[in-house]
Amino acid sequence: MRPLQAVPLLLLVVSCAVQYSRTMDPVRSALASGSDAISQLDRVFPDSTGGDRLLFLLEKGNLLRLAGRYQDAIRLLLEADRLSDLQRGVEVGQEAAALLTSDLAREYRGADYEKVLINYCLAVCYAAEGSMEDALVECRRVNEKLKVFNDEYDQDNRYEDDAFVRYFMGVLYEASGDMDDALVAYRNALRVYEDDYAGMYGLGVPERLQADILRITALPGFESLHEEFSARWPSVSWEGSGAGPGRGEVVVILEEGLIPPRYERSVQGYTDDRVFRIAVPAILDRVRPPSSVRISCGGSSARGFLAEDVASIAAKNLEDQAGRDLARAIARAVVKAAAAGAAEEAVENLTGDEHGCWSEGTGFAVSLFGAATEHADLRSWLTLPARIYVARLALPPGERRVAVDLDGRTVVERSLEIREDEIRLLFASVPGSK
Repeated sequence: MRPLQAVPLLLLVVSCAVQYSRTMDPVRSALASGSDAISQLDRVFPDSTGGDRLLFLLEKGNLLRLAGRYQDAIRLLLEADRLSDLQRGVEVGQEAAALLTSDLAREYRGADYEKVLINYCLAVCYAAEGSMEDALVECRRVNEKLKVFNDEYDQDNRYEDDAFVRYFMGVLYEASGDMDDALVAYRNALRVYEDDYAGMYGLGVPERLQADILRITALPGFESLHEEFSARWPSVSWEGSGAGPGRGEVVVILEEGLIPPRYERSVQGYTDDRVFRIAVPAILDRVRPPSSVRISCGGSSARGFLAEDVASIAAKNLEDQAGRDLARAIARAVVKAAAAGAAEEAVENLTGDEHGCWSEGTGFAVSLFGAATEHADLRSWLTLPARIYVARLALPPGERRVAVDLDGRTVVERSLEIREDEIRLLFASVPGSK
């Protein structure tokens, strides 16, 4: 076989390579259609103790959470959190293998935003089970992680903090009656929306967050802060919002859609006796306006707001890594080219036939193997939502029928016991939303 005639074989090998995004298609389809996504995951992604262990724990733990199996989800997500903490430093053997094959030889460690969302998912599980103290422990874990991210900040990383998780922390603190820490969390969320989210993700400060800050600073002991924020936001209405005397409050956390998967972008070429290939991951982040979210009960209703655009965060995160991904891919191509040259030279020395068919064939075969093993790392936490919305509605005490609408369609309807001066949390997910 002439060297160039082997190129179609390379394309066949590459096209048949297992890619994580494609592997997860049946799981995501099942999740979007409301069928048994856990069974699909067990079929396509069996339990792993290898380099994909963290990814398995994230995917299955989140699916268990979405299925309402909170205790099972907590067990796996806690293991994921512990494993993530242990994955530090450089594994020389993995890096060497990655240079000779692809980044798939490296263990999956997760992006910073994924590490933070582990604790969000755990807090949701605990809060849904009524264990508010454990949910607050996860809040404190988020604080610890964000401090580490800031201490280890690399100028190529834009994700330093998470506005939505900060806001959610404020809700949990408020639900537990800790108004001091709730105000701290809400002000931290304000800072991140203003300093980071507005510019990076096009997500400005929600008016509801402003109202929450005004409402809490109106309590005794925060007079100077209330005066300061009232001057900043004179047109924001906050009176009568939130839980208080003669009213309770429902807070809805609505997860919409699924995060976009990664795909591979590659360049390949060949000479008479060599094949080269470079592949890097990419995300197609489709820009779309926020959905309309509304919570209603009887004659009362309130509009929700987009609190987190996870899809945009994932796209920007990968964009931040693009330079490093490309640098590794180029370095890998250089190493593989050197390996092909060394193999050809070794056969020449053995046969004594310089530029013979055996030596040139060996060099070509090694380069063909190098190109065939070049794959972009498409691994990411693919059962996460694309977007997260928050809606809040104050209601009088008693049994209340609450409905949540997404783009005019009722997606959740629940009877809740509303108690004076208490917050009721309602978690909902609509993975099939476009």
